[in-house]
Amino acid sequence: MEKRFLAIILALAFGAAPIQAQNVVKTENFVAINGVKMYLHKMRPGETIEAIAKAYNTTVQVISMNNQQFGGKFPTGAMLRIPVVAQDATGGSAQEFAYHTVEKKQSLYGIAHKYGVKEDDIIKYNPKAATGINAGEVLKIPVGNVQNPDRQNLNFIYHTVKTNETVNSICTLYKVDLFDFYKYNPKSRTNFKEGDVVVLPKSESFYEEQPAEVVEQESIDYHDMIRIEASKNPDYSACETYHYSKSKTIRVALLLPLNLAKNETMISSYVSDPNKNSLAAKNTVSIFEFYEGALMAIRDYQLKGYNLQLDVYDTERSGNDAKINAICSDPELKKSDLIIGPLYTENVTRVAKFAKDNQIAMVSPFAIKNELLKDNPYLFQFTPSAATSIEETAEFFAGMSDCNLLLVHRNDNSLKPAELTLLRNYRDIIKSVNNISLKDIDYDNGGNAILKSALNAAETNVIVMTSTDDEVFISKIINYLTNLQKNENYKIVLLGSQSWEKVNNIDVEFLQGMNFSYRSANFIDYENDKVRNFVSEFRDRYKSEPAIYGFSGYDITNYFIGQLAQKGKYFHFCLTENEERGLVYKFDFHKISPLGGYENHTNFVLQYSERFTLEEVK
Repeated sequence: MEKRFLAIILALAFGAAPIQAQNVVKTENFVAINGVKMYLHKMRPGETIEAIAKAYNTTVQVISMNNQQFGGKFPTGAMLRIPVVAQDATGGSAQEFAYHTVEKKQSLYGIAHKYGVKEDDIIKYNPKAATGINAGEVLKIPVGNVQNPDRQNLNFIYHTVKTNETVNSICTLYKVDLFDFYKYNPKSRTNFKEGDVVVLPKSESFYEEQPAEVVEQESIDYHDMIRIEASKNPDYSACETYHYSKSKTIRVALLLPLNLAKNETMISSYVSDPNKNSLAAKNTVSIFEFYEGALMAIRDYQLKGYNLQLDVYDTERSGNDAKINAICSDPELKKSDLIIGPLYTENVTRVAKFAKDNQIAMVSPFAIKNELLKDNPYLFQFTPSAATSIEETAEFFAGMSDCNLLLVHRNDNSLKPAELTLLRNYRDIIKSVNNISLKDIDYDNGGNAILKSALNAAETNVIVMTSTDDEVFISKIINYLTNLQKNENYKIVLLGSQSWEKVNNIDVEFLQGMNFSYRSANFIDYENDKVRNFVSEFRDRYKSEPAIYGFSGYDITNYFIGQLAQKGKYFHFCLTENEERGLVYKFDFHKISPLGGYENHTNFVLQYSERFTLEEVK
């Protein structure tokens, strides 16, 4: 046994010998699956997935991604689909790809996110995807270049480095060679230490040769792995059995750019000469309003009998690294059960690292930094990315099966990168809805003539526009559609952007006449009793009217304190994906990757009513 162990270590140290494929008989049977040529290989006794990959000149990763139904475990008799190797027009080879069949309501963004690649990488090998994708079509995914396999469906092992472990000892334990180890853990070349989580592809030899107790211990689900690490903390409590005790104080840290010192100076100057000096630093009124909303949520739970301690930290101006580092060095912050903030994007990165290192749940209220979510299971992003918001709009389009749907836009080449991404996402999500045919209208190539030719006088014409800031283009389209509606009786529903309400040369009456709708992360319904009560109490407390910052401060604080009160500090291990409603926001957090954090899937579609008020589209 010792000799065998030594041989493995030497092989890893001096370069593992090639996997021999002499036991694998390569089949000549193949089938065309959705136009993609695949070998059909039946796994025989004694064969390993590594040997099969070698025989077919491909990789274990590609076989896993094209046979996801086996979850990375390939039993004897399994019929494997293996892409036929062939040089393609781009110079890549077939073993670099997985083939994905597009499902209903899937978007290019979602598929790219699933496989850990960029949208442009998929478009490179599937040029038609640039104008949209359809359910049932097959996409070639360049998985060979994926560096971070943070996906459940590949069945990777997530191993926490223990005391005295080395790269070689871990490779030996899991039968992984050094090349694969560093492929998926490039940072370990220069920074490898106890407590790191490394990612390793599971192999058949691992299951066959490893003692059962080791397999059971190390093949845990990614969520369990994170939880096991958290359970080592002295304050850990299982969220399923948690019961709040009045002896427990829930500590919430609120990090806001209050700019107290600067505002104090400005107030003094204002008193001496109110005609020349601004009363407050930039955004101070909104920031204090958020703080006031949070205080009202704290007060509500105190009245319910919960002990709450709110620690407020002034982050001052955006990008003040010294101030943020000082806050993160405060030992009291480590005692927090929850961190809310910072508000500015520039400050989120440092605090997110602190939250991860100290295993404290943190919510980023407004900053959108999806890259931070990928490997931080303690981070919550409250504001969804644009692509996620569009995906959540699928239900809006699903109810339009008997309409004429037009996507109207400028020429793709004239669009900014962000506008082009928005347009692609809309194409994807609309085309993914069954029973809907989409007319893609390039307004620069035909103007009003091509737009009118696409309209249908006998149906409701739903016009979707992705432009957000091209006022000339927006007003030109709206004025033209308004004339058609009034003079030729076309039925029109217009879906655009909330920013249009601020365009000076667009009459709100025109928008109302076309049932103007837009996506929004929030909806203030002043006819709702709970909203009315909040407004009334806010007036009484602060002698002012609450705007959206006041509502967001309340909703965010109220939701997360509720989670802490019901499930304890480690509530995210019991987080459900059921939508909850606050006063003006929705809460529906989804984990974005196995080792990552949570993104909120909140989205409203709002529409002008006949009374010139906004109503939620059901």
